[in-house]
Amino acid sequence: MSGHAPALPLGVDPLIAEAKERARRRRLLALAAAGILVVAGVAIALAGFGGSGSPGTVPWLPTRPNIGPANPPLAPACTASQLKASLFMQGASMSLVGGITIANRGAGPCALVGRPRLSFAGATSKWRETTYHAQNVLPLQYDPLAPPAGSLRALAPGEHVQVLVWWSNWCGRGSTKSGDSGRPARAMVLSAPGGGRLLLHNGPRRSFFAPVCNGGPGSASVLEATHFAPYVPQEPPSSHIPLTAAIGPSQAVKIKGTKLTQPSFVARPGFWLSFTVSLTNTSGQPYRFGHTCPAYTEDWGGLARAQAYVLNCHAIGPIAPGQSVSFAMRIHVPKLKLRAPAFGWTLAPHTYNAPNAMAVVDLGR
Repeated sequence: MSGHAPALPLGVDPLIAEAKERARRRRLLALAAAGILVVAGVAIALAGFGGSGSPGTVPWLPTRPNIGPANPPLAPACTASQLKASLFMQGASMSLVGGITIANRGAGPCALVGRPRLSFAGATSKWRETTYHAQNVLPLQYDPLAPPAGSLRALAPGEHVQVLVWWSNWCGRGSTKSGDSGRPARAMVLSAPGGGRLLLHNGPRRSFFAPVCNGGPGSASVLEATHFAPYVPQEPPSSHIPLTAAIGPSQAVKIKGTKLTQPSFVARPGFWLSFTVSLTNTSGQPYRFGHTCPAYTEDWGGLARAQAYVLNCHAIGPIAPGQSVSFAMRIHVPKLKLRAPAFGWTLAPHTYNAPNAMAVVDLGR
């Protein structure tokens, strides 16, 4: 239940879908901070510990998730036969932007560090490769549940890597000044550091399409790519946890004389804020946590680094249909320029439609 990724409609890449979902959450946090988003009530149910009959709130523990070693011994370089890769790209400002998702499908760990070596099969245009810093488009938002960057020294079987790509100005054979890109390459090529090549296609049925020619026939195409980065994809719908989350107990907070309608608190930057999260079973069957308690994240909509902890669920028995259990929580309040930033709480964030809730914090400026 630690979370990993949703089956998506054909043609929708999980890297792009996850970036859009994170952007959606950031927009909701911004609306909450502005006092626009209305949350209909905060259900704080001080129920028993999942059917045990003992009332109260489950105490908070500062347990961090185990995301793997930060600097494992260097494994042999990954070969093409050990890797599975896919490419998704979409139009952006007369260019194509997207990503490459890579997974270790081998039986043992392998090293995949640095930047990818990319090229084109059947190129009909001049081109050059450079580093893509991705500050403005599809940024690599920090994921506290992703393995550390050093883990790519020994990418474990089943683990994933992502590379963001920006590709512009393809002026292939037959291109025109009007923007026709002419004849495209057959595929993008990822050369594995340990040997071998993987052919990547960005269209249906292994087809490949190129960005428009906006530099004129004979000008060079530019292919920009980020470094390899650890990546936790979204899980399929079967990973859905039948729980809803609500934050409380809310305080009566007013900003410029207007009472906030969403859960809200008053706190000081640099200190810890205590609150509770109630989880309610929305299914028709008793819900039980697994042998391993799921992780949860607390984030400030990209304004500060998200944090991850492990839910203190070991004492929780089965949660009956419609029953709620309250968990004590803490979040460190960063120093931000906003008067009333919003934070989000998400359980097992890589599961499908993960339970989440939001609140606003008045920093008293």
